[in-house]
Amino acid sequence: MSPMIEALLWRLGATSVQTAVLALAVWALCRGVRRLPATTQTWLWWLVGVQAVIGLLWNAPLQLPVLPAATPTPALIAGDSLAPMVMANATASGASAVASAGAADVLQGASGPSWALWLAALWVAGVAVMALGTVRAYRRSRALVRAAAPCTDRALVAALRMAAEAHGLSQPPEIRLSQQIASPQLIGPWRPVLLLPAARLPHMADDDLDMALTHELIHLRRRDLWWGLLPSLAQHLFFFHPLVHLAAREYATAREAACDAAVVAGHRHCRHDYGRLLLQLGVAPRPHGGVASASPSFLSLKRRLLMLQNPTSFPRFGAALILGAVAITGVLPLRLVAMPAAPAVAAASAAAPAKPAAGVSSTAAPATAAAAAAAAPATAAATAAPANAAAPAAAASSTSQTFTTTSTHGQINLSHDPDRDAYVLLQGNDSVMNGSVDDLKHVRRLAGKDGQLMWFRKDGKQYVVRDPDTFKRLNAVYAPVTKLGQAQGALGERQGELGEQQGELGAQMGELGARAADAAAKHVNASLLDTDAHTQQAAERAAREAERAVRQAEQAMQRSGAQQRMQALARQQAALATEQADLSSQQAAASARADKEAQRIMREAIAQGLATQIEG
Repeated sequence: MSPMIEALLWRLGATSVQTAVLALAVWALCRGVRRLPATTQTWLWWLVGVQAVIGLLWNAPLQLPVLPAATPTPALIAGDSLAPMVMANATASGASAVASAGAADVLQGASGPSWALWLAALWVAGVAVMALGTVRAYRRSRALVRAAAPCTDRALVAALRMAAEAHGLSQPPEIRLSQQIASPQLIGPWRPVLLLPAARLPHMADDDLDMALTHELIHLRRRDLWWGLLPSLAQHLFFFHPLVHLAAREYATAREAACDAAVVAGHRHCRHDYGRLLLQLGVAPRPHGGVASASPSFLSLKRRLLMLQNPTSFPRFGAALILGAVAITGVLPLRLVAMPAAPAVAAASAAAPAKPAAGVSSTAAPATAAAAAAAAPATAAATAAPANAAAPAAAASSTSQTFTTTSTHGQINLSHDPDRDAYVLLQGNDSVMNGSVDDLKHVRRLAGKDGQLMWFRKDGKQYVVRDPDTFKRLNAVYAPVTKLGQAQGALGERQGELGEQQGELGAQMGELGARAADAAAKHVNASLLDTDAHTQQAAERAAREAERAVRQAEQAMQRSGAQQRMQALARQQAALATEQADLSSQQAAASARADKEAQRIMREAIAQGLATQIEG
């Protein structure tokens, strides 16, 4: 199954949950804050549509390094069931090769239909059906415009032009009269056309017509026809999500109520007259790609009338604060990631090792996790304890523990799927793979003592390649990825050194603070002991002495330059973090290119007979 399909389904599911939570939160806000303006409610419901679209289409969320850094884990002793155990770099960065949806799997394609493939096909079919319905509705709206007759009332055209200028519009919409509608309608973001009901127009009072035209012009000034495209897109992409449809309906209702409030606020007529006009216009279907003065349902009409009865104002700062909070916490694609981890220092022995007897081996190599695409690669180091000098040489030699350096690049899946395409390029203790841990164990068994093997699974069939030229080509393909990983490792070491310096400065500043607190306490005690019944004077004297001690501590910090050095180190850390993020982006792109090239090489290996099929 293609990893792109997996990524699509995962985003659909995750975004559906996030959108549901945001929609419920917005619903609670709109119901709980009764005085919330209709304009604010409009934007809140619009943000729900934004979250749905961004969550599905944007695969690079903004990363907030607030989680604790990952703890480095030493390599296991050789001889375990997975010998040696590969340590994949544990990273929460969304820029890693694991999170790259387009480059997650080298062997994409024909693995046969599966449940995920069927779900993706159903989703595409649903979007296509929604799009087809939208096209049909749009064609009906355009046919309605074509069937309408141009307005020949020069006085009405002149009045509309003056009203448009008063509302800040450079050009008024074209007016046409239609026999097929019962209320004014504004159709089309491109070259909008204002349709007026030809049958009702002669019977409408001048004030009623003025308010109806003002309502539509406010829609144009607010660019509602353009803003409304995004909730409509969310409805198409999440046609199966009831809360997305609810958000789109609530957005449309709040949008009409916002225009109603603007008409009443700037019109000389009272709310009662405008409410009577809404009742006269009644209920009518909303045109696709347009807006109508009439309400689409009786419930919508009722809510618009109720909002007209709420003339109380709401602080603009409060409304802006609510919108900003919802946009930042609910809409921005944020991901909590681990803070950059400093390189772990090799564990020292508890006592100085005695000189080992002849034949005793006490060597140990640090196990380094490969930097696949981490923001700050974690390096683990473990040192074997020296053999006891008092033990016999033979016994010490037989119990000697050896650590093996291993590294891997790519993706390790948590679950094993024998039908999923996968590959492992094994060269000694280094490997490049996209598969499960079981696949890696299987390849190590196949490689045996040789330790060099190219294994991949495609369409349920397994192949091995032992051609040295193929190994060279694959090494050349993944060389840029490895180089970027090494660069990230070097940056991680520099960040670790800066972290140690920051820790030392923090300890110094803490010691100065402790001294200040101790001095202040001594002054307070001395002041209280010197007094007899003058408690108030003693307290004031103690406060002055404590303040003097604190100032002395601050001056000591300034003289030592600890604060300035701490700020300088913080700036260096920020610069390194930016450089690390840039390297992560470069490595994600390099991984994508390497995967495509490796896919081509493997296809050629099958075609040229260099790949030998084996039984699972």
